Amino acid sequence: MDTSWSDAAKAKKLRSFFQKHGRIYVVVDASAEDVRVPESLKGDPALSLVLNVRMPQSIHIHDNALESELSFSGRVFPCHVPIRNIWAAYVPEQGIDAGVLWEDDIPESVRTVVSAARKLQDMDVEGGRGEKAVSVERQVRHLRVVK
Repeated sequence: MDTSWSDAAKAKKLRSFFQKHGRIYVVVDASAEDVRVPESLKGDPALSLVLNVRMPQSIHIHDNALESELSFSGRVFPCHVPIRNIWAAYVPEQGIDAGVLWEDDIPESVRTVVSAARKLQDMDVEGGRGEKAVSVERQVRHLRVVK
């Protein structure tokens, strides 16, 4: 399989982020055909996978794919996620600024949902219902854009 320069750069950034934090969530477009996850999770454009350096199995972040035998509801599954299908990584315990976002790789369905949420936020602010606007902002702001 041919690895693009951008995939290799993204994999390097992901490896560095994982090594620095030790426990991260990786957001994957599991609707892509070449992503191997349990069948019940296929089709989720924003599947979060937990990676932890303390996991007993090996976690391989190659230039073209992330591979590991991950556990889902107590069942081990050999996962394969092409790097191009990873669109975010974050550290949930460290607040809103502890993540990275590869904007070009965000699935269109997720873009549509975020766009709709932003429109609702704008309507809530204009209508004087600022409470909902704050919660939408918190959901979106925790990732940094990487170009």
